[in-house]
Amino acid sequence: MAYTDLTLETRIQEAQDAESFRIWDQSVWNGEEDSTTSAWLVVFFINDDEETITFDSYPLISGADKTKFNEFLSIDGHTIDIADLAIDGEAVGEKFEDGYYIVRLVVSEGSYASGNEPMYDNAQAFLAKNRCMKRKMPAKLLSWPLTDETYRKNRDIFLQGFYLESAENAVDLGKKVQFRKFMAVIKSMYNYYGIENCW
Repeated sequence: MAYTDLTLETRIQEAQDAESFRIWDQSVWNGEEDSTTSAWLVVFFINDDEETITFDSYPLISGADKTKFNEFLSIDGHTIDIADLAIDGEAVGEKFEDGYYIVRLVVSEGSYASGNEPMYDNAQAFLAKNRCMKRKMPAKLLSWPLTDETYRKNRDIFLQGFYLESAENAVDLGKKVQFRKFMAVIKSMYNYYGIENCW
């Protein structure tokens, strides 16, 4: 029998080292989570050319093993390392590339036809590298006493943080074009100040 009163939702946070992300369940299950027999995630990365790269499915339930699913349901959530993900069976790499991601949760209790299972798409800006680069800016740019030039650099550091927050918010709202515009400004500022890749 299909779920009778299920509202799926998730919360996601990328790790600062870009090597993993944590996902928490925020769904309204109304007691029906125990009937779930299959659950998986699919990660999509939309690159700057608007190409969608689909990662292989990541099972939260494997046969009778619900360990990952139970972690996902818990207050601590479930951590997914990039080393545990693949694209067409091949390793993804060591770190998530910064950009626009969609993490899809799919669940079933066995009654749904393939492709018709309940699902939830969570759009996320993975920006660990850019945030790391922003943290490098003060050490490289600031000095004392606070001259007009140093003040301008201070302002740009502040603005860079604001632009990163705005880029993240654009993805939360599904505004890909706006996200690209913010990222273009962010990259231009790093280039202007010679801030290099954190990794």
